[in-house]
Amino acid sequence: MLQNNIIMNTASKKKILHRAKYRGIKELDIIFEKFVNTYEYKLNDEEFKELEEILKLPDNLLLDIILKKEKIPANYDNLVMKKIFKICNDNSSE
Repeated sequence: MLQNNIIMNTASKKKILHRAKYRGIKELDIIFEKFVNTYEYKLNDEEFKELEEILKLPDNLLLDIILKKEKIPANYDNLVMKKIFKICNDNSSE
């Protein structure tokens, strides 16, 4: 079976990063702004695709997942979600 290679252009990546920083809930804006500032230049194309899928979740559900009020759906339990949780638990900036 051929591996599904994901190649994203710069414009697509910028669009995803913009969507990440401007959510409908202020708490998500703060979390994702910190995420983008930390990982913008470290994400590979596959991780950008994972982020794009995570951003398709409704804001309230995404916030509940991040706050651990809801369980992470199996298809969203990926490296990017782990990085988002790491950002939320990083107290070094406080």
